[in-house]
Amino acid sequence: MKIRIALLVMITVALGVMFSTPGITAPTPSVATANWQINIDYQSPEPLLLKIPGEAKPQLFWYFRYTVTNRTGKERSFHPNIVLFTNTGEIIQAGDGVSPIVFEKIRSIANNPLLLDQWSIGGKLLQGQDNAKDGVAIFRDFDPKATSFDIFVGGLSGETTSIKLPAPIKVTESGPDGKERTITKTKVFLTKTLRLNYIAASEAAQRQRSKVQLVEKDWIMR
Repeated sequence: MKIRIALLVMITVALGVMFSTPGITAPTPSVATANWQINIDYQSPEPLLLKIPGEAKPQLFWYFRYTVTNRTGKERSFHPNIVLFTNTGEIIQAGDGVSPIVFEKIRSIANNPLLLDQWSIGGKLLQGQDNAKDGVAIFRDFDPKATSFDIFVGGLSGETTSIKLPAPIKVTESGPDGKERTITKTKVFLTKTLRLNYIAASEAAQRQRSKVQLVEKDWIMR
């Protein structure tokens, strides 16, 4: 998980430099979707203060509930990649540092025995409303200085592209044998991704009592 996040940070920085260069613009998704796209309905992220056994004090988590429905005309493979990114630069992968106890509590709150976590929801997504899946992405609390954040939801579309990096970067990742290896990347592959931008409470102490506000929704290549 740390390797994935470190790689994401490096590529984010590289792309930020690239797209800030005059004459170079970020790729945008097509308006008319030529590739398949899974439907998603979602609720605003909600806070949950929970005492984890063995921990000295309660911890604050955020959970993002959603439903995916396949109306693409054929069976699809759905493997979501959901990330929270704050306006202070913090990147949090769904499920990172989250105890299974948190998911069980959320499933109880939702009163939905069919609710799936970020790992078990992946796999085949059959056609039609009757085969829709209910999922939840859970994040540990983010930077108390952050006043807004984005939630990126990947895995919903078959639209992809690739771009060449402004300069090669060396990254360390796990190989097929599970061992770490260092490789050089000269380009990155981007997929059509849903971006949801929210405003959070200006003070961290208010987060568990106030609702976040959705201010922008769009599709990007990420």
